[in-house]
Amino acid sequence: MSRDLAIVAPSSAAVGQVFVARQPILDRAQRVFGYELLFRSSVQAETAAGAASEQASARVITDAVLSFGLDTLTQGRPAFINVTRSLLLDGMPAALPPDRVVLELLEEIEADDDVLAACRELRRAGYAIALDDFVLNDRTAGLVPFADYIKVDCLAQTDPAARREILALRRQGRPALLAEKIETVHEFEHAMKDGFEYFQGFFFGRPVTSGARQIPGNQIGHLRLLHALQNRDLTIDSLEHLIKHDTSLCYRVLRTVNSAGYAQHRKVESIRQALVLLGVDAVRRWTSLWVLAGLSHGAQQELVVMSTVRARYCELLAGSTGGDDAASLGFLLGMCSMLDAILERPIECVLAELSLPDAAAAALRGEDNGCRRLLDCAVAYERGEWDRSLHLARRAGLDPPTLPLAHKDALRWAADFHRAL
Repeated sequence: MSRDLAIVAPSSAAVGQVFVARQPILDRAQRVFGYELLFRSSVQAETAAGAASEQASARVITDAVLSFGLDTLTQGRPAFINVTRSLLLDGMPAALPPDRVVLELLEEIEADDDVLAACRELRRAGYAIALDDFVLNDRTAGLVPFADYIKVDCLAQTDPAARREILALRRQGRPALLAEKIETVHEFEHAMKDGFEYFQGFFFGRPVTSGARQIPGNQIGHLRLLHALQNRDLTIDSLEHLIKHDTSLCYRVLRTVNSAGYAQHRKVESIRQALVLLGVDAVRRWTSLWVLAGLSHGAQQELVVMSTVRARYCELLAGSTGGDDAASLGFLLGMCSMLDAILERPIECVLAELSLPDAAAAALRGEDNGCRRLLDCAVAYERGEWDRSLHLARRAGLDPPTLPLAHKDALRWAADFHRAL
């Protein structure tokens, strides 16, 4: 895990930084199969033409991949990247290794001779091809033999006959069928019955809650530990006491401090030594996320990954204008923002056990305040809703150019954390 755990306020160096967001693609068991990556060049690219803002040039894609690294962006899973007709015909950037990416041909690309020749060359070079928002007609049918994946917009494609026609294209395992814009568990289950193999949307982040069920005792214990860890007056003694009573937390703290990233001359064998070496704030953040991971047993694991990224992102954004206290509150806000989905409980039920600061609790209930604007900005950014995120940043009193640099840091920090976990 990286040593760089300080709150670093993104500076003017962020101007011109590439905007990058990712959306998980899940399989039928709701495991993450890959990520669709979305790119935009800079704050200055803000435009009313929302669709155009998501169609990045070869230079923007290259800059993003080289700057972030595909491992940070996808943790070794396939990266689905949108490809325009001009990018398709001009040739793929060298930064896109054929064994790591899936090229998504946008819906307006038609199967003319030039496009088919380019697809033939890409397949020969080892690239996988997806057809994005696919609609079967005379202009697109010629692309099907080159496709490894066919993506269907399930919000737009409501005609059952047209949907069956696309589903019938699957022969001998190819192409795989991917349902997009899946926003509810009901839509996910319906697409499963139709025969789709992969699913993209935010259905897994929507809480399926039951107000009648109580939170189990073991989860209440985790929630209370999570609450205790947020005490700003937490001392080394009290943090040591909290950690020492949980064997798994002791193990993770000691394993982290003895990892290659810290290169200690001698092995650290006590929690007290680890706390002195790492600092209370660093251990508190890690321990909070470890507790969050414990809460998620049986839930969609991507929710924990997203919560980790969001916690660090909100921490950096809040700290860039409000200092350490604001950063700490931002981290807590982002970390807890998906607890209702993780625990499958109404947010009021969760908050009753967690006793968050008033501003964070109000924000999680949906009330409009500074914390809510910060959270909405972070969520909009991670979904690739660039213009909305910039608007919300201004409302939250944030400097818009900080958004891409802070998100880049959050992705890297979360990747380091989960590797250590």
